[in-house]
Amino acid sequence: MLRKTRGLENRHRGSKAYLNPNVTAILKKVEAETKDAALSQSVYFGPTAMTHIRRLIDMGGTIITDTAILANDIDAKLLGDHGAQIMCFIDDPNVVYQAEQRHVTRAEVAVDYGLAVNGPKLMVVGSAPAAINRIIAHRQHEPLSEVCVLAAPTGFASVVQMKERLIDSDLTSIVVRGKKGGVHVTVALMNAILREIAENPNG
Repeated sequence: MLRKTRGLENRHRGSKAYLNPNVTAILKKVEAETKDAALSQSVYFGPTAMTHIRRLIDMGGTIITDTAILANDIDAKLLGDHGAQIMCFIDDPNVVYQAEQRHVTRAEVAVDYGLAVNGPKLMVVGSAPAAINRIIAHRQHEPLSEVCVLAAPTGFASVVQMKERLIDSDLTSIVVRGKKGGVHVTVALMNAILREIAENPNG
């Protein structure tokens, strides 16, 4: 019964609880970019996610992506002039080597590198579900109070469940729920968030 109640609670949280004018504007931008009118019904915004991203930009924090395509397609000009940057470790030779030695995915090792970066961070996962699992595993051993996760990989049951696990955790998150997502959706969502913050810097 508790599990069922939690599921109902999550659906409520995802569809209604944290909508505000900023989030509504972001979802409209994403719908226009993706041409998917139903996408907004799948996007969950944690209550402090936008506050975290605004703080990251103001403090010169880091957006860390799970693919080079994401890193290249997120509009860095929208980060302003406080020193915020976009990084991706997936093709770092040390990451590739360690993944081979440890018999794990590059995405998992790249998460370890990303979480070691100083300052506030936004971990953007658009392609590699294993990265979500690795972030959640880190949370079991450290607070990750300076971390927000944007998770939008596409996939079937296991990926859907992993995204729900992220929402169920106490990590600050933005999640494209269900089977929807992918790199194109992730880029559209990230750029819409950054554009909304640039256009409305005071929220």
